[in-house]
Amino acid sequence: MTGRAQSPETPYARGMPSWSPPALGAAVFIAVHFLLLRAASGRIDDRLGALVLEVSASVGIGVSLLAGARGIGPPATRVGLAFAIGSGLAVSGASVLLFMALRRGGPVASTGTIVLGGGVALSALAAPWLFGELLTSRRVLGVVLGCAAMWVLGNES
Repeated sequence: MTGRAQSPETPYARGMPSWSPPALGAAVFIAVHFLLLRAASGRIDDRLGALVLEVSASVGIGVSLLAGARGIGPPATRVGLAFAIGSGLAVSGASVLLFMALRRGGPVASTGTIVLGGGVALSALAAPWLFGELLTSRRVLGVVLGCAAMWVLGNES
């Protein structure tokens, strides 16, 4: 491995793409998030719970910004900030609805699969048109399997 930064296409020596370790780490954090969210639901108002969740996430990200390395990402642009704001608003809506779904008795496996799997399936289908990503048979198969998982786990009561 050279001292150069890896591009998204450059695999590690073991064949794992450079984006896989952070994605796997994020999956662990999302699992912890869902379990703690399930524990909180029904013990706090849906909107207040979502607000506390988002504020604590903001504090955690702020600490990461203050303590992390500088100059490792691209400079911020107005368009980038606007898209980040839109993404944050989408997450806030999802947080409120997720609290509501869990408070109403939705199992973690069902709600998590529908929320994350549904979001992934929808974005996987939209990304080729929005970002020029390839719509491959592998991607379509992944969406179909994701929808099957949503159906299987979404019917759990």
